Amino acid sequence: MDISQFIIVVLVGMIGGFFNVYVGAGSLLTIPVLIVLGLPPHIAIASNRLGVIGSDIAGWYEFHVKKMIDYKAGVIIAIPSLAGAIIGANLMLEFDERSLKKIIGIVTSLVLVLIMYKPDVGIKKPKHSIKKHHYMTAVVLSLIVGIYGGFYGAGAGTFLFYILILILGETFLESAGTHEMANLSFSLTAAVIFAAKGVIDYTWAAPLFIGSFTGSYVSAYYSERIGNVFLKRLFFIVVILLLVKLFI
Repeated sequence: MDISQFIIVVLVGMIGGFFNVYVGAGSLLTIPVLIVLGLPPHIAIASNRLGVIGSDIAGWYEFHVKKMIDYKAGVIIAIPSLAGAIIGANLMLEFDERSLKKIIGIVTSLVLVLIMYKPDVGIKKPKHSIKKHHYMTAVVLSLIVGIYGGFYGAGAGTFLFYILILILGETFLESAGTHEMANLSFSLTAAVIFAAKGVIDYTWAAPLFIGSFTGSYVSAYYSERIGNVFLKRLFFIVVILLLVKLFI
């Protein structure tokens, strides 16, 4: 890696860290960039998973300081996400990624329609209370997201937003903090497994970690100035880009 590549990866990591905090889709940018710069796909995915831990740590810390994390909801999605990541990371080199992407693409399309026709989703807290079946649904869906996050990861954080907003009734700003717990759990789990398999290139993961940590910390620090309306618009744009990525 030369100095220009180092700088590119740091800058891309910073941008990815920003998106990871607010809409959870930084890897949609960072993984393709690593591949374009010369890493084989499976090395890029594994190295990215270690690199984006910087974003997860910084985001979790800053939102924790601001007391903007719902730890009950965080644990509910973090534990099954961790379990799913163990499955997903071990299947990374042999799983049929294309089929899962199509399924996720269909679900994402339906979620996008729901967000369009329910303008208050993610902006205001729901009037109904969260029941036991909501939590059970969140557990099952988080397990699936964890599997996806373990073997690929691009857009996995976005799906955690779906769970927190549509199932557990959080706003976009609340979910920005809470989803970091699950992000950190499946990213760290997958990174450990990838490290054990020897598929992480640390010379690329290190600058990505630095960039994603910086971008995420700054974003989380200014999160309250952003607001739910802006985050919903940003989320909508990123989800459309995610759909394009999944189907093409």
